[in-house]
Amino acid sequence: MQRSLFLSNNLPSSPNNGPTLVSHQTSNPLRQGEGDNPTAGGSHSWALAKSVSVLAVLICGASLGASRMDSRVVRVEPNRRIQDLVEQFPEGTTIEIASGVHRLESVVPKDGDVFVGEPGAILSGAALLTTFERQGKYWVARRSVPSVEAHGKCDPQHPACTFPEDLFLDDVPLRRVLHLADVTAHSWYLDYAAACLYLADDPTSHKVELSVVRHAFYGAASHVTIRGLVIEKYANPAQTGAIHALRDPGPLSRDWVVERNEIRLNHGAGVRLGHGTQLLRNRIHHNGQLGVGGSGDSIRVEENEIAANNYAGYDMDWEAGGTKFSFTRHLVVRNNDVHDNRGPGLWTDGDNEFVLYEGNRSAANLAAGIKHEISFAAVIRDNVLDGDGFNPGGTSGWWGAGIHILSSSDVEIYRNTLRNCLNGIVAVQGDRASSRSSGGPYLVQHLYVHDNTILQSSGTAAGIVKDARFDDSVFKSWGNRFRHNAYQLAAPQNKFYEWMNAPRTWEEWQAFANDTGEVPR
Repeated sequence: MQRSLFLSNNLPSSPNNGPTLVSHQTSNPLRQGEGDNPTAGGSHSWALAKSVSVLAVLICGASLGASRMDSRVVRVEPNRRIQDLVEQFPEGTTIEIASGVHRLESVVPKDGDVFVGEPGAILSGAALLTTFERQGKYWVARRSVPSVEAHGKCDPQHPACTFPEDLFLDDVPLRRVLHLADVTAHSWYLDYAAACLYLADDPTSHKVELSVVRHAFYGAASHVTIRGLVIEKYANPAQTGAIHALRDPGPLSRDWVVERNEIRLNHGAGVRLGHGTQLLRNRIHHNGQLGVGGSGDSIRVEENEIAANNYAGYDMDWEAGGTKFSFTRHLVVRNNDVHDNRGPGLWTDGDNEFVLYEGNRSAANLAAGIKHEISFAAVIRDNVLDGDGFNPGGTSGWWGAGIHILSSSDVEIYRNTLRNCLNGIVAVQGDRASSRSSGGPYLVQHLYVHDNTILQSSGTAAGIVKDARFDDSVFKSWGNRFRHNAYQLAAPQNKFYEWMNAPRTWEEWQAFANDTGEVPR
């Protein structure tokens, strides 16, 4: 399936200064959550106007939530620091973020704080670079940047992926290299000790930005809302988010709502989740490592577009792509559009339990559309997957599939439609030991695959493969079964199924009591 991707053509313009601050006060209540307008309730007639020197304040007589009485609304222009207002005002304050670029912002919210962006409000973690000098074949800018301990694993084409800073030329990230001698067109090098960065492209008449700030939002506060913003170009390391809903190394936040934002061009993950995070109707695209990652209980990820992540070139088997969740309970991933990620689209890896993948659309993600790995109970239903799972490393069921179950138990997969993925629905029993938290073994047991439609022109339509160190229990006695699935195959007489560690014809597949009574087309 061909998807339209964009990077620079649709980015909002970036004015440098906003209007002068004004202030108002009213006795009218601010009504939260009216329709889809993030500032609903803020347009009532004013009862009283009063000038304040640095900020706009709306004193509300009604609460913005059950736990917040005497709530305040504060408006901030691009030439004021959001964090200053967070520190000045009490918990439960609403901060309206004016249109324009708010550069180098990093916010640690208080409990109950609400951040609402006007149309065109951008939080940027990047500094503008305007002064360059020519040194031989390089253009050089001077900028002191503190180095951080890099971690992660890069693919061979992007050996410098672990360094979190990115250089953008007209909103397009350039490829970072490890040595000055490696700088060519569309690449760059940063010398931390000399405080100089080098590029080959002529920056004249172009917008050049260097990401330097680690997070847009950070911390373990509870009941925080972030709505209606563009959040871009943060220098967050791998496995951390531009929106980072925890305090490292812990604890996790609770009950954040992140909705209707565009989260793009950040080096690590776009969003890192905490307990009870609701990630709703966002566009999360072109982030360096992951679109979304995190841990916690009762997380909801619904109606987001998650696309084209891992531009920095992390190894997708290490951790990269659309999403990756670990140590979650009661995770719901529903009605998302997940496509063109350089790695798995939707991925639960490591002690996830009671997971629901429902109603998602997945296309052109590498390695897997939906991948459930060394985890436990999950339901995967009513998803549509197109062209997922292709992997440069190989083509067998070990390497990828539309729906890929790796050493995980108690998974039910039904009413999904898979069209021409590398492989269809495949489970893999590898030697993955046991959970360190629960002690439960990582085994493909009680897998129930039923009532799916699988269209396959090559590869494996359905089946299980195992490591040679295991006996045949995964096939014979662990309760794994395929029932009532419909297959539309390019050549039905070919061996489109995998069982007992061998490719099988339809007749052989049924002889092992799989999909009995069905007829492939």
